[in-house]
Amino acid sequence: MSAIDEQQAAGVSGQSIHDSGRLSVDDATRATLPQQFYGDAIDRALAAMEFLPDTIETGMRKEPGPTGRRELFLRLEWLPGHDDLVPDAMCASGLVVQWSHLAGWSARAGDDLVALALADLANPALVADAAMHAALHGLRCACEKPDTTDGRWEQAVYLDIALVAYDERVDGVAG
Repeated sequence: MSAIDEQQAAGVSGQSIHDSGRLSVDDATRATLPQQFYGDAIDRALAAMEFLPDTIETGMRKEPGPTGRRELFLRLEWLPGHDDLVPDAMCASGLVVQWSHLAGWSARAGDDLVALALADLANPALVADAAMHAALHGLRCACEKPDTTDGRWEQAVYLDIALVAYDERVDGVAG
């Protein structure tokens, strides 16, 4: 049985987005997990810096209960002991940088959680810079942080449309 057959048998579906090119409104609004395109762009920005996480996850979470809200997310994780994690505490606990279509960007190391000063759909290079800064200096350093004024991802408008379409689909199913 191939990996694709195994995934289909297990009920797992996915889509390869590497080298996906420019995101169209049609592609974005039809995608089950439209943030995959954004995750792919962030993956390329991290690869360009040679700062690759151990795992990258794209998915949907649902709050508990029948009326729980659905949240799309991206999660980048550098596991404990990763060579690029410098502060001892972070090296021991690992680093998680995550995005939520409801809450924006945050970073966590152990029990420490901070919101990142990034636009909701920040330029992937800015996300990569912020993640590397956290890995090298910790989440609460007093040093100069990377400039985050270059703003949003050039394809953010397409993902904005897709997120609205997603929320409308989900609200239509839940309502």
